[in-house]
Amino acid sequence: MGIHDHISFNSNEEYERSIFQFVQTAGDMTIKDARQHLDQLVDRTFSKNRFLTYKYNTRSRTGSALFAFDTGFRFQNGRERIFAYTLKNTRREEDSKKFYGLFIERETMLRDEIRSRQNRWHIGDIVFDSIDSMNDLLSRLGDEALYENWTFTNYPSKVSHPILKNYLENTFYQLVHQDKIFINNDEEKMLLNTGLIDTSFNELFLVCDIVKNSAKDTLFRQEYRSPEIYKSSNRVFCNYSRNAPLPVATFYENPGDLLFNWEIAQAPGGITIADEHIFRDNMNRINLGLRDPAIRFNFENPHDVSRCRQMFEGALKASLELSKRNYKFVAPQFWPATGKLQFLMPIYLEGVQEVKNGQSRDVLPPTVALSMELVHGQYIGTTILTLDMAYQNARLIARPDGFWLDATKIFASKAD
Repeated sequence: MGIHDHISFNSNEEYERSIFQFVQTAGDMTIKDARQHLDQLVDRTFSKNRFLTYKYNTRSRTGSALFAFDTGFRFQNGRERIFAYTLKNTRREEDSKKFYGLFIERETMLRDEIRSRQNRWHIGDIVFDSIDSMNDLLSRLGDEALYENWTFTNYPSKVSHPILKNYLENTFYQLVHQDKIFINNDEEKMLLNTGLIDTSFNELFLVCDIVKNSAKDTLFRQEYRSPEIYKSSNRVFCNYSRNAPLPVATFYENPGDLLFNWEIAQAPGGITIADEHIFRDNMNRINLGLRDPAIRFNFENPHDVSRCRQMFEGALKASLELSKRNYKFVAPQFWPATGKLQFLMPIYLEGVQEVKNGQSRDVLPPTVALSMELVHGQYIGTTILTLDMAYQNARLIARPDGFWLDATKIFASKAD
C-alpha cells in the first residue's frame, strides 16, 4: 500500500508536485527514491495513526484538521526537519478516502501554516496576543528603519505593514535554517538580526522573551513573545547579546546566480511552462491583472483557455526580447519553501503600454509575473504571481528597483 491508498488528489499533477517538492526540500534525492520513501512512510504512518493532529475552525460546522508527520529528512541537509501533512477530506461523497492532498513543509513554515489556520497572530515563532500588538511592532519597526513602502496602498489589510510582516517572517525562516538565531538562556531572551538599518546605518535587532514550557509536541518546541527593537549600541542589548555575532540572513552565495540567463531561455525548450498549474489552478491571477475587463477570460470555456495560452506565449516571447536588453528586467526571488533562487519574468498580456503625463512618459505594470526556476539547464515556469506577491518575494533579496517591480506603480495601478 502507498500514498494513493490513503490520500486523494485532484489530479496526478498535484500528486507529482508533492513528490517534487520533497525532492527539492530534501536535497540529494531522486524522484524514484522520493516516491518509494513517501509511499512507505505514509502507509506506516496512517495504518497506525502515528501523526500529529491540529484542529482549526472553518466555515464548515464540523471544522477541519491538519495531520502532520516527520519525514525523517532535514531541510537542505541542515538541522531543520521536513514534515509532510494532509487534510481531512471534506468531499467524502466523491472519494471514500479520509484524507486529501500531501503537502511538504520545513518545520518553521508548517508551524506558520498551523498558527494561521488557528487564527493566531504571529511572525515566525514570535506569537502575539492580538493583531494590535503585532501591528504596533510593525509600525515601530517601519518608522525606525530606513524608509520603504511597506504597505499595499490599494489592497486593504488588517495588517498595518503587510510587506514588512512578510519580510520578517521569511527572514526568520532563513535565520533558523542558517542557525543565526541567538539564545541567551540566562536572560531568557531570543535575539535576531532583522537585516534592516536606520537612517544612521545602525543595524536593527529584535529581542524577544523565551516562553517557558511552550512546547506542545515534537513540532511546536519553542515560542517567543514581547519583541522589542534594539540597536547594537544599546547597553541593554549588549548585555543580552554577550558580544555574540548576530549576522543577517543570506539568500544566495554567488551574486552571479541572481542574473537571469536569456541565452539558456531562448534556446529550443529553454523555457517550459507548467500549463495546468498556471491556466487552471491560478487562472484568477491573470484576470486580476488585466486592466481591460473586456478581454478577461472565462476559464470554463476551452476557447478562452486556448486564447489565453496563445496570448501568454506571445507575451513571454516579448518579455524574453526585453530581457536581452536589460539584465535587471527579470528579477531574482528567493523561495523559502525550497530554499532556492527563482526568477520573476513580467508578462504583459495586454502589451507594453505607456502613459503620458505632460512631458513625462511611463510604462504601466505587467499583468502577472511568471516564476521560473533553473532545473538541469532549463527554466521551468512553475507558477504565476500577482504583482504584490512578486514584490514581496523579490524584497527578501533586496529592495526591488526595476522599472516594472516598483511598489508605487504596482499599487497605483488598481486605482488608475
